[in-house]
Formats: sequence, structure tokens, C-alpha cells
Amino acid sequence: MARYIIPSVTISAIYGVYKSYWPDKNDKKKILSVEDAVKLLNVNANTSEALRYIQHTESKEFLKTLNPAAVALLARSGSELCMKIPIKSCVDQKLDVSEALSKFNLGDKWNSSIEWINRVACPEEDLSCSDEWLVRLPSQIERLRRMLQLLFLTTEKNFDVSAIDVDVIPFLFNVYAEFYRSNVDIAVLALKILSNIVGADEKYAKSMLDSEWLPLISTMVMNGKSLMERLLSHKVCQNALSSLKSIDYRLPSDVYEMHLPDEEPEFDIVLIHGLRGSVAYTWRQKDSDENLLSTCWPKDWLPLDIKRPFRIIGLEYPSYIFHFTGTQQSLQSRSERFKEQLEIAGIGKRPVLFICHSMGGLLAKKLLVDSPNLLKNTIGVLFIATPHKGSPVANWGYSVFQPTEDVVMLSESNATNKKLNDDFSAVSKDIPVIVSMVETVESNIIANAKSIVVPNKSAVFEQGAVYHIADVHLNLCKPTRDSASYGVIINFLLDCFREHDKHPKA
Repeated sequence: MARYIIPSVTISAIYGVYKSYWPDKNDKKKILSVEDAVKLLNVNANTSEALRYIQHTESKEFLKTLNPAAVALLARSGSELCMKIPIKSCVDQKLDVSEALSKFNLGDKWNSSIEWINRVACPEEDLSCSDEWLVRLPSQIERLRRMLQLLFLTTEKNFDVSAIDVDVIPFLFNVYAEFYRSNVDIAVLALKILSNIVGADEKYAKSMLDSEWLPLISTMVMNGKSLMERLLSHKVCQNALSSLKSIDYRLPSDVYEMHLPDEEPEFDIVLIHGLRGSVAYTWRQKDSDENLLSTCWPKDWLPLDIKRPFRIIGLEYPSYIFHFTGTQQSLQSRSERFKEQLEIAGIGKRPVLFICHSMGGLLAKKLLVDSPNLLKNTIGVLFIATPHKGSPVANWGYSVFQPTEDVVMLSESNATNKKLNDDFSAVSKDIPVIVSMVETVESNIIANAKSIVVPNKSAVFEQGAVYHIADVHLNLCKPTRDSASYGVIINFLLDCFREHDKHPKA
């Protein structure tokens, strides 16, 4: 395959040629009555047209004839009709955390944790007190956070639904209602648990759709105060639809659906962030404390700028620089975890494209090396400043602090990264479109020190086109709409679609 080194100044012009390449398609039959619209919603067919029709219906009596899946579709669309559906109150004026958590029968570890949060620490002057009780009693909020984390981890995988009563639904609502202003982390954790729970069994989905969660979730889908709230509210609706057998996939804990078209998607686009990134931050424009909802270009721009039906999935994983922070995960363990979660989310059933920033490109390579079926259905990979041969900044960090396994792997002499690059090179010829984006502006590292984080020799993969972009490392994945980097992204996607149209993979 020929390689091209394309200066950034030409990219916007190329993008303009592509922008109107595909016309809109709309050959669906017209809906003639509210009864027709309700029937379509109840079976999740032609939902966008059905939703538009009922929005303009004067009488709201039809709401009584909607099944739970149709109600979930209303919530997913952010419809104000959810405000008119009768619901049960969740409000508990006095939230008794211990009593609520004790209703869940999740085994010895859970019960011992309940005992731990209820115990009273001994005063130091009590000589009869054993050493194990001579500890500082954690605050009530810290106790709640730890128990919610344990509940989240428990509900990540298949669990015994008889062990968790449906009372978990109003309990989580009360947690969210109490903390959404004062402790965002706990409020978000309640939403994450809810998304896991409603995807596990239809009893939880029906309970959620029959509760005060319904108007709240439908509002947050479009108007959540943060991008994470919006993504999680959408996930709650999708997982409810999954347990109600209305869709054939579920969104596991690390998988977020950033865009879902009105019609059946032709492609899946998977975004993987880099070191210390996140699905709710990496793909947004440069923001500030005063602007917490800056534009998320995959969610807000791509569906408008490319007229093809595609789904956009974002992967989330914790990653740290120093050893004393957080849980350690290896590239192998992340690959195994994501392989399973992507399959559950339906990735691999249609052509797949990867857009990866920095270390996220290494994770994509590992996934493709370890997953023959995913490799077979992959039509393109965009590497945005990916350290295929390591980073000199990682070498510096390794010499100063005790780094995590992530930073060790990014060092220029790391054998694991070298083997991964060799393994991926052996299979990359099966991927039609590979593009490398390279930073050319030094980043602030620490104090007054500056450096190119991933230099040209490491950021350029041996196959495909190369684009040099005049920006710093972290900003390559945070483009403006008329920037060179966004033009690269658009060109990459359109090249992948054209390649697939000529030689369909799936």
C-alpha cells in the first residue's frame, strides 16, 4: 500500500469535497394513526417516526397502552411524555443505608462489609478493646461510597437476581437524590449500579420504568449536567431494553454508547482513550471548570457531518502514572475484559473501526491480536499519537518515580510493547485502512520542561497514511470542527466506508 505524508493545511479542503458525499435515505412507510405508532413502539420498529408521530398527538390516553419496552424507548429519546406517565414514588425522607443494604444477600464478603460499616470504634482509653477496633471510624459518606463500590463490582457480572430485592431501585434513587448536588462521585456511582441492575433482569427494568427514575432518566438523556450523566442515562435505557428482550445486546460497565442512529447501523466505531483519559473527557473539546459540557465531537458532530448510519462506542478503563494510585491492570487483563464486554455489546456483528488516542492504540492492537473474529471484521484503525515504540517521557518518569505497569510498558525499551508491535504487524495487512496522526508541538511535562510525548519515529505505524498535526499530544483528540485533526478523522472514516463498499467484510 502506498504511503502519504500529508501536511495539515490541505486537510480541510479535502474534507470539504467529502462532506456531502452520501445523500439521506428514508424509505419507511408513513404512519397514519396513533394506534400504528403505538404498535411500532411496542415492538421497537421504526421508532424514530413513531416517536415523532405521538409527540404531536393531543390526547395522551395512548400512554396507557405502551408496554415497558416502549416506555424505555420514550425515555431513551428524552421525550417529555415520560412526565405524564403514572409512576410510584421512591422518596424516603430518612435514608437508612444500613437497613437498605442488609436486604441484599450477596454472601460472606458483603455481610462482613455491612458489619464493618456498622461497628463503633473503641476509644483509645478502653484497655479491653482489641487492636482491630482501635481505628478511626470512617464517615457515613465514606462508608456508603465503599459499599456502593462493592455493589457495583458485584453487579458488573452475572449475579443471583434472587439475592438483590427490587427495593434496590428506590434505594439507588434516594442515594442519587441526596448526593447529586453535594457528592457527584456517589451520584454517578448510583447511576452506574442502576445501569448494571436493569440489564440483569426484567424485574429491575420494569421497577425502574414504573418509578421516579423514569422522568429523571428521560430528562438526563438530553439535559444531564455532565456528559457522563447523559451517557449513563442512555445506558440505563438501553440495558432496560436488553433485559426486556427489545434489543439483542447489553452495555457492560466499561462500554458506553455515544451515538446510536435512528436506523440500523452499518458500522460500529470504537473509541479507546489513553493514559489517564476517560470516555467523558478525552473526546471533548478543551474545557474548563466553568464549561463542564464542552462539545463531544463523536456524539455532537460526526452524526451530522457523515450521512451514514453508524454506532459509536466508547471504552472506559482506569489508568494511572504512579504506583501508589489506584488498582493495577495489565494490557493482557484489559484486553480479556474488553474482549468479553465488546462481544456483549454486539461489537463484531458488523464492520468495526477503531479510533484510539495514545495508549488506547496499544490496547486496540492487543484486542485485534487476541480476537480473530474482531480482526476479521475490522476495516480501519486510526492511531492518534500512539507510542508503537514507546515514549521518551515514560523513560524520564521511570527514572524519577515508581511508575505503574502502564508507564513501564510505554518506555522505549519495553519488551512487551515491542512484542505487541511485532504481533500486530503480522496481522495488520488484513486491515484495509490504517492511519497514523503525529503531534508536532511540544507539551508541558513538569515545571518548565517541554517535550514531544510521542515522537515521529514511534507514532508512525509501518502501514498506511501519516498526518502531521501542529498541536500538542493531549489536544490531538480534542479538535475544533474546522481543524486539521478533525479533517483527518473525517477522511479516515470516509475512506473506511468507501473501502467497505468496494470490498464488504461483513
